Amino acid sequence: MTRFTSLFLGAIFLFSPAGFAEERTEESFIPNYAVGNTYYTWSDDADFSNAPGSFSQEEFGFEANVPVIMRDGFRLTAGVKYRQNNLKFSGAPLPFGTTSLDLHRVDVPFNLWKDFNQRWKMWIRLQPGWYSDFETMNSDDFILTSLALLSYQWNDTTKVAFGAYYSRDLGEERILPAVGFIFEPDPHWSIALTFPRAELAYAPNEDWLFTGRALLNGAGWNITNPTGAGPDVDLNYRAIQVGLGIDRRISGPWWAYLNGGMQVGQEIEVEGGAIPFQQDLESSAFLTGGIKVRF
Repeated sequence: MTRFTSLFLGAIFLFSPAGFAEERTEESFIPNYAVGNTYYTWSDDADFSNAPGSFSQEEFGFEANVPVIMRDGFRLTAGVKYRQNNLKFSGAPLPFGTTSLDLHRVDVPFNLWKDFNQRWKMWIRLQPGWYSDFETMNSDDFILTSLALLSYQWNDTTKVAFGAYYSRDLGEERILPAVGFIFEPDPHWSIALTFPRAELAYAPNEDWLFTGRALLNGAGWNITNPTGAGPDVDLNYRAIQVGLGIDRRISGPWWAYLNGGMQVGQEIEVEGGAIPFQQDLESSAFLTGGIKVRF
């Protein structure tokens, strides 16, 4: 994966079709974005490209958002996100000797939406978070991500968006552009190109949703040096996920979903240790299942 691609990795956690925060019209069968969800992800072994050994992971997470202020043309929500990753190494463990790591991410997102008129809308997101193994806590574990986005209803079927994204998720502080558009040719179809994500969605009726997507995925953590000596180190994982998904309404706002596909362009690295560690990984399969709440 190129360095240019990795710069945009963190944006995927914020900049998605949901980020446009548009209420679906009654005529559209594409469901509203999820205000809450819980999920489990399994990833198959991925062999190291340049050394003996392999890497795999399991992930569990949940997110919930609640309204703070809900008025015509103005909405403010607050929430919490939690994510746990269990990383496993076989054959060639990390330089500091461990073959398994339990890592955590806790975020507290705040979202503000403002409608200026029928065409122009604004979305601002502030998300302080702590990404760590939680063995020790210091300022390096804290990360603030933020997004400011304007969307414009170009015509009846297309809306565009542009803005800026700020994060220290991948190390040094960065301000990145955020651009994209969503095209809805009829009530059943949606095409979203919201870099760094591409998604095609089809809803045959109000109870089913089928998607195909490609997106950048990954995470970064500040963790205690497992050698027991020296400063903390940063562990970063990056990948491109390509897959298909099925969402099915269970009852009312409750939906079950299943996504699966391949993870390509994978890379894992450790920065700050006495011995630098970086490995490209072969492609591997993944499967995600969970529950969403949509209103």
